[in-house]
Amino acid sequence: MLTVFKNYFSHSTVIGFFILSIAALYFILSNSLLEDHFYWIFVPIVLAPFYEWYVHKYQLHAELTKKDGWYRRYQILLHHGHHRDPDNIKLQFAPWRYLIYIYTQTYLTYSLIMWSFTESVVPMTGHLIYHLWYEWMHLAHHSKGYKPLTSLGKKLRDSHMSHHFHNENYNWGITNMLGDWSFNTLKNNKEIEKSKTTKSISGYM
Repeated sequence: MLTVFKNYFSHSTVIGFFILSIAALYFILSNSLLEDHFYWIFVPIVLAPFYEWYVHKYQLHAELTKKDGWYRRYQILLHHGHHRDPDNIKLQFAPWRYLIYIYTQTYLTYSLIMWSFTESVVPMTGHLIYHLWYEWMHLAHHSKGYKPLTSLGKKLRDSHMSHHFHNENYNWGITNMLGDWSFNTLKNNKEIEKSKTTKSISGYM
């Protein structure tokens, strides 16, 4: 457990997102944004199971480009390399270049929906807090010395290990199983065949 905490709180992604979360909370509280938009902070958390499922399946597992260059290296750093070497802690956290891209896109989307760059900080705060939880869960799943504290935690870990070591085409959830349950991709190892490409996903040879 102590090793997991050490690895988690010493990583730049976690440190950065804690700082951003505190800054965002201070901003929305000091500007009284929660008075009229309180429920918006929970919208990202409610959508997270389905967003997480979609991103994992269609973005992280996108076919690896055959052309050598920065984009191929980016894809490998983002996720393909993580499947090749699941125990490599450097590949267990989302890279900053991806986080900047995806959260800028998310912020602008909320700004359009709410028609305000200021008010959209409220749902973005929910996203930041959720991402901290995501990184913790993913790290815990891959930490051999960590024992889940609940039966649900054990099921989540077993599901993720199945995704990595049995068949990469199922069990897309990290923090929950609702997305997999909704789209019928929540499977145990007895229900699906063992894949030969768990470590060479989407064209990564």
